[in-house]
Amino acid sequence: MTDLSGAADNITEPLDPMVKRAKRTIADAKLTMRDAKKTVTSGRAAAPEVAKRAKKIASEQVDSVKSQASEQLESARQLAQEQLEMARELAEAQLENARVYVKEQVSERPLISTAAAIGIGFVLGMIFTAGSRR
Repeated sequence: MTDLSGAADNITEPLDPMVKRAKRTIADAKLTMRDAKKTVTSGRAAAPEVAKRAKKIASEQVDSVKSQASEQLESARQLAQEQLEMARELAEAQLENARVYVKEQVSERPLISTAAAIGIGFVLGMIFTAGSRR
């Protein structure tokens, strides 16, 4: 029997370092699994807070975009108002120039102006009279 136990020792001796490494690897794997479980658990616990933060950030971004759009809209409205005011002032100036020109022409050529007014009145009268006969 001594020979058998010695033979068994001879066979298991070279396997001992491999067995020890395998046991260490299994122990390390168990630690890694525990760490992974802790990470998953903490991730699950943190998920609602992360979702709240993401929602808050998204809401803030939407508010920022709304604010910027509102500012740009107001700026465009003011620019359009200024352009409209400039166009109105230009039209008033052109109308005033036309009024002055007509006044000067009537003052310089009263007979021609009177004849033109009578002619225009006659034509308009004919147009309106012809329209009412139909």
